[in-house]
Amino acid sequence: MSRPSLSARRVHRTLATASALALVVACTEPHKSLQSEPAPTPTMEARIELSDSVAKPGTEVLATVHLIGSPVASITARFAYDSAGLEFVREEPMEDGATRVSNPAPGLVRFAAIASQGFAGGRAYAVRLAVRRTASLQSLRLLVDELHTAAHVDVRAALILRNP
Repeated sequence: MSRPSLSARRVHRTLATASALALVVACTEPHKSLQSEPAPTPTMEARIELSDSVAKPGTEVLATVHLIGSPVASITARFAYDSAGLEFVREEPMEDGATRVSNPAPGLVRFAAIASQGFAGGRAYAVRLAVRRTASLQSLRLLVDELHTAAHVDVRAALILRNP
């Protein structure tokens, strides 16, 4: 077999170098891989709003769970209170098309609510309580178990609770 000529070897070497250079350029990747970052979770706030924060014994107050932030479509929560100073009277009906269920017991009302387009005005649930001791109004606590937006995003981790 004859040896390739000097010019043929240069052509082969040039082609090999060009091919290697093309591979190096084509295979470069950023040193730090670019990963898509998750969309920021919207901040949510849930608070209990009282119709009268200094209601006298013998009167009734309306305590409303108000959600602020992205439109919330479902909530499962517990509404806790001092049963020695407050008495559950009834779940307050809301004419907003949402579905609500509750399970009241002395000192605790478990509830769930769902509204496919979100709760009108952020009002998720309301309860009427009879006041025995005014100071007990400060005992009201909202404990949220589940909270989802209309887009099916779980926003409980971003929830800030504002109790009286």
